[in-house]
Amino acid sequence: MIDYYHISINDMTQTLQISPEIAKLQTEVTTLEKELGKVILEQDEMINAIKPNLEAEYQKTIGYKELECLENEIASRRIKRQIELLQAAINRQEEIDPEKVEQQLDDEFQEWYEKVEKQYNKMKEAQDRIEGLMSDEDSAEFKKLYRKLVFKLHPDLNPDQSEDEVNLWHRIQLAYQSGDLDKLRSLMIILESQDKAAQLLSSKETLEKRKKGLTEQIQKIIGRLADMEKEFPFTIAKNLSDKKWIESKLEEIGERISHFEDKCREYNELLKVLLVSKETGVN
Repeated sequence: MIDYYHISINDMTQTLQISPEIAKLQTEVTTLEKELGKVILEQDEMINAIKPNLEAEYQKTIGYKELECLENEIASRRIKRQIELLQAAINRQEEIDPEKVEQQLDDEFQEWYEKVEKQYNKMKEAQDRIEGLMSDEDSAEFKKLYRKLVFKLHPDLNPDQSEDEVNLWHRIQLAYQSGDLDKLRSLMIILESQDKAAQLLSSKETLEKRKKGLTEQIQKIIGRLADMEKEFPFTIAKNLSDKKWIESKLEEIGERISHFEDKCREYNELLKVLLVSKETGVN
């Protein structure tokens, strides 16, 4: 059986010494905890800061043009559908009820209108976020505070949390996600007032279990970060600072807008002809 602790007696005083094996494990665990804290911060920043900032920049640069394109597409589709409904009524020799036709069109295009509303909301959120961005000084303080709070309270780094600590961590997450610096400052004061000294793990079995869990969690988050980098808006992060890419994208959307505008004019002419033919009794 391995002796984890060596007791030496010097001048009748017992001194407890940690064995080299335990000391090595403790060092490895501490290093892994720091590494986990680092990737947790990177993950949280990607989700709660970099991603929404990129999305806001995209909406400001490209999104407004996509919204215009969507509105023109809906307009052209609606007129085309209106022609189909009127032509069907004429073919059945039915009396056309304009209000009934409009109601049916409203019902059929509800999902499209919801898309427009969703895009409008994205534009509004983007504008609010850009206007509410912190100064460099406040941003640095915000990140520093959150880093300290992560190491003190994140569940992966502090698995044996009390109910109060769990609740406090939840409040920290809400403050971080909303970018509330003042709230984060207040929560740090609360935490410091009830902070207690951490107890070093000393059991070999506990340390090895902790080491294994930390390693797995680090790899899991690293994998998650790699997956996120393959998704929008991270895939266009560099493009948003490329003027040629932006111009090309806007030109492409502009061509689609022109296409739908042409379709609207074409369908409106057909609609006029159809209504005239109905009034004159010509099918």
